[in-house]
Amino acid sequence: MDTRELLNSAERHFLNRDYNTAIKLYSIILSCENDVEAEIGVILSDFGLDYPDDAQVLYYYYQSKKASTDDPKKMVEQLINSFISELNSLKNIFDLIDADMEFSDGIEYEDFLNIVEEKANFKEAFEDAIFSTKVIISKKWQFIDFIKRLTENGYYSVALDYLEAHAPFYENDQEILKLYSLLPKGK
Repeated sequence: MDTRELLNSAERHFLNRDYNTAIKLYSIILSCENDVEAEIGVILSDFGLDYPDDAQVLYYYYQSKKASTDDPKKMVEQLINSFISELNSLKNIFDLIDADMEFSDGIEYEDFLNIVEEKANFKEAFEDAIFSTKVIISKKWQFIDFIKRLTENGYYSVALDYLEAHAPFYENDQEILKLYSLLPKGK
C-alpha cells in the first residue's frame, strides 16, 4: 500500500469517527516519511477521541483552508489549543473558526450586503466581489441568504458549488438541505 492509499484509508476512518484506527494509519505513514497531512491527521484524530463532533467540523475547515494557509498544521494546532483553553467559557469550535476567518483576506458578508445595497444590483456586486476578493460567510443565516441570492440571480452552478463545499459543516441540517430545492432539476 502506498502513502496516498494509506492517507485515503486513514481519512475514511477519520470521517467515520473511527479515530483510533485513523491514528494508527496516520502513524504508519509518519514512521516511513515526514508527511504534513498525516501529522495533521494524527492531531485531528487525537482531538476527535475527546471531541468527536468538533474534530469533524475542524477537519472540514482545515480542508477548505489548507491550500490558502502557509502553515495548516500550525492553524489546526492553534484552533485546538484555543478550543481547549476556552472550554469553560461556552465557546464552541464554530466561534473559533469565525475568529480565525476574521484574519483572512476578504470581506465580511455584512459588508458584501452593504455593497449590494449601494449598487442595488446583486449580480454586479457579486461579480465585483468574486473577482477582487472573497466573501467571508461565517454564520448559517448568511450562508442561507447567500445561496438564495445566488439562485434568484441565476448563479446555479456557483450555488451548487457552495452547497457541496459547505453542507458538511451543517451535517443533515434540514434548512441547508432544503436549499438544494432552489436549483433547477438537472443542474
